[in-house]
Amino acid sequence: MLPAPILPPPFGTYPYLFADLLCLTGLLLAVRLLPEASHRRLMVRLGLIMIPNGVFSAACSEYWTDYWHPSRVGGSALGPEDMLFAFNVGAMGYLAAVWLYRHKLMVAERPMPRFGRLLAIGIPTQCVFLVLFSISRSGIASAILALFMAVVPLLLLRPDLWRLSAAGGIGFPLFYCGIVRAAFWICPDFVSCWKSTPPWGLLLFGIPLGEIAWAVGFGLFWPLFAGYVFDLRLSTGPRISGRAEEALTCSYGQGT
Repeated sequence: MLPAPILPPPFGTYPYLFADLLCLTGLLLAVRLLPEASHRRLMVRLGLIMIPNGVFSAACSEYWTDYWHPSRVGGSALGPEDMLFAFNVGAMGYLAAVWLYRHKLMVAERPMPRFGRLLAIGIPTQCVFLVLFSISRSGIASAILALFMAVVPLLLLRPDLWRLSAAGGIGFPLFYCGIVRAAFWICPDFVSCWKSTPPWGLLLFGIPLGEIAWAVGFGLFWPLFAGYVFDLRLSTGPRISGRAEEALTCSYGQGT
């Protein structure tokens, strides 16, 4: 096994920041490989949409004290790492679905979210999380269960997007856990940020079980959420290109 490299400060002191920057670098390289500019814009918008949720989660640090305690720049409960992490998972959560169905996924040239739909799904999901936390007092268990519960109404609203959800449920955990494993190899002390309390703190393939379960739930949920909020469509026939596709998709993402 190759020895882990020695990280210069501040990355050795703040492995959470390093892991986020590592993920962002890989994500930007992957996004550049997408042939359609509209797909790249969609992933950037999804990353930006995720940032408020990341800020909310990190600001309520009492939700995660039983699960992990990373070192953040400045030593506060909320740091730039949390916003980077939120952007990364928001963009990466759709990467597998976009890549697998890049020849069939129809996206507006300038995709814009339908904010009414965003709030209609986002607010109830957060409320479910808060209710579950009040019962279980476990932030990670509540987050995982809330994600799986949110998949059900989204599938009822957009059953045509089940293939995107399946792609995300398989692809996102592979991407995410691969990056976490790479971060652990480069920063062996990073794993100590997670508490070993069972079941979520137990290691499976060297990764906390809570991270794996969360990644599966998020991978299933996020493509459905994005498809509903941005009114995405999968072409049933040969891919339409050029101005004809633009004419068909120009109305997506408009209104509420």
